[in-house]
Amino acid sequence: MKPLKTVWNELSKPLPPGWTAADIEPAMTPDQLRALCYTLERSQFVHLAEGRANAVFSIREPRDPAVPKGFFQGTLLRVPKATPDVTPCDYETLQAFQEKFVDVHVGRQHIVPQVLVKISQTVATILNVKRGNALRVKGVKGDLSIIKAGYAMLVEDMGPSPDYKALEFKPKWLAQSPMAPGDATRCRTCARESLRNGKLRLRGLKTCIPVCPLGLLHENLGVVMSTIDRLAPKWSERDRKRLAEALKESGVLERLRDLQVEGDSGDALFTRPSDPRFGLSMTLRDCSCFVRMPIDEDLPVIIKLADVDKKNWREKQSYWQRRHTDLVNNGWYKEEEKLDPPIETACILRLDHCLKRGLDIPPAFRARLKR
Repeated sequence: MKPLKTVWNELSKPLPPGWTAADIEPAMTPDQLRALCYTLERSQFVHLAEGRANAVFSIREPRDPAVPKGFFQGTLLRVPKATPDVTPCDYETLQAFQEKFVDVHVGRQHIVPQVLVKISQTVATILNVKRGNALRVKGVKGDLSIIKAGYAMLVEDMGPSPDYKALEFKPKWLAQSPMAPGDATRCRTCARESLRNGKLRLRGLKTCIPVCPLGLLHENLGVVMSTIDRLAPKWSERDRKRLAEALKESGVLERLRDLQVEGDSGDALFTRPSDPRFGLSMTLRDCSCFVRMPIDEDLPVIIKLADVDKKNWREKQSYWQRRHTDLVNNGWYKEEEKLDPPIETACILRLDHCLKRGLDIPPAFRARLKR
């Protein structure tokens, strides 16, 4: 069996020019998948993290001469949680969506690769025990979700290692919402984060100024660097510059923005929420961006997108529509929320307004722009 690292390298290559979904073949043969699932049966697992619908584990291969040492190196196991109030898309659908839709439109080289596998009841039982112990240590109580036998994902590990630093962030809306007010001084992301911070403030909880994603694609390098300063505050100046250069060279965020705009050019949220291109737009507005920064400066910076799961628009439609109406009607786009003082943000729309009129630059950008 070839190590998973080899599979990830193969799946990280761009699709040949002109290829469509019909041209894409499975990453592994049925025999290879059966052998892989059998190897999982005898492996060891450590609970790492989880979200509302999934749990993630690291894997250590069994002590077997037939299994290459480091077989699962750079690989994680992602499994769905059966949760009473959540109806996620099944993993077969998620895999098909990524292989046949996301990889084709975004570019396979920009996506964290994954392989669909099946876990047995034996493995599911082990994972539940590991997860239960981990949650107890963290003091989590009342979680009713469980892991069941069935489909799971093996995914490339984009976390830190001895040779790489790692960064994860959500690019969110890389262009303004097409239904935002024309005189908005906050982008969609900053408006949404302001609403969230407003609720936290009313509960007496701590808030932080959100990072505006529009800064990552700004024409002014100082604005780009100011944004990266806030995303990677512990990184050196050199590594922040390497990240800025790598983002520009890869073009992944430009591609993300263009697809977000193409699939949602107007009022699609209300008139055609079932349109696959609108669904892709919403998926790409909620994906994660992973960066692996090599310690060796001669190696390339790795930038890939994950969490590109298909959205269940039937469940999300009403929520999306209510959120849009709330942001518009309650002044969150225009800094007119009924709070005193208003929620502080560092939105690029406000910055551009200040730059054009010679006004004071918002504090988050002063160090880089020096004006």
